[in-house]
Amino acid sequence: DYENEPPLLEELGVNFPHIYSKSRAVLFPFGKHAKSLESGLIENDADLAGPLAFALGLGGELLLAGKMHFGYVYGFGVSGCLAMTLLLNLLNPNGAVSVWTVVSILGYALLPVNLLAGVNAIMRIHKLGKWGMIASVLTIAWCTTASARLFERGCNMRAQRFLVAYPTALLYSAFVMITIF
Repeated sequence: DYENEPPLLEELGVNFPHIYSKSRAVLFPFGKHAKSLESGLIENDADLAGPLAFALGLGGELLLAGKMHFGYVYGFGVSGCLAMTLLLNLLNPNGAVSVWTVVSILGYALLPVNLLAGVNAIMRIHKLGKWGMIASVLTIAWCTTASARLFERGCNMRAQRFLVAYPTALLYSAFVMITIF
């Protein structure tokens, strides 16, 4: 009976309003958008459509810049998500954090690196000298702040936010170095 079937995207679990709200929370980590996300939405809705789109977008933007680094993007992404899952489960006193929640948060926080890669496709960041370095550091800080805030709100880890922020900064610095060099 085809009339009672749900739409394909709904059946696959792709929810565009959630993708939009999580993307806005990453783009504006200090505004009302980040505070409007409920803890249950972050933790229980481990949406992977947005992070996959952002990872594919980063690979495509690197391809536009003349770099074939799809393997590096996915390799750093998978190993970084597994390491962060282990770290978060060791640090979290409130219970286990699923790997899908970590993949979702780290993937959504990759959005500022996508913006930097888009700029890098037009003009090379490493040739801008200190301005390129400032843009890279600001991108790392932006990604780190957004992901640390999402981990803080979604996993109730306010006391451990700086312990979580340091390894995420290292992970996003690897993505930025892939992007600019």
